[in-house]
Amino acid sequence: MRTEADRWLGALFHGWVELLTLLALLGAALFLMGWAWNRGFRPADRGPLLSVPLLLAGYALVLLLRHFRDDSVAAAIIAVGLLAAGALSRSLHPRGLWLPAMAVSALLGLGLNLSATALTAVALLALLLSARSQR
Repeated sequence: MRTEADRWLGALFHGWVELLTLLALLGAALFLMGWAWNRGFRPADRGPLLSVPLLLAGYALVLLLRHFRDDSVAAAIIAVGLLAAGALSRSLHPRGLWLPAMAVSALLGLGLNLSATALTAVALLALLLSARSQR
């Protein structure tokens, strides 16, 4: 038999494991992309492997998309998120990671985890094969 405390604890923690898992997946994807981005720079020019503003903005997009399930609202949230990422990429470092990070966040927020993993792999491959002098 379940006690009353077990019922309340189950209701209290329902959904938090999924949100923490999404934060861990997003953090791992951004960590790998940050490593690939910094790989070609001199040690003095390298930035952090995991950018906190990038992680917070991406996770905010994930949470918004998890909350609103209507297709038109989700499309508007993704459009505003990508436009904001494009605007922020002009002023905040790492400049080239804002758009792929927001795209991965949008896919995670919609529940398309395999697509987010594939996009992360493609972004990593593009970052690893890109020329360093034009960044």
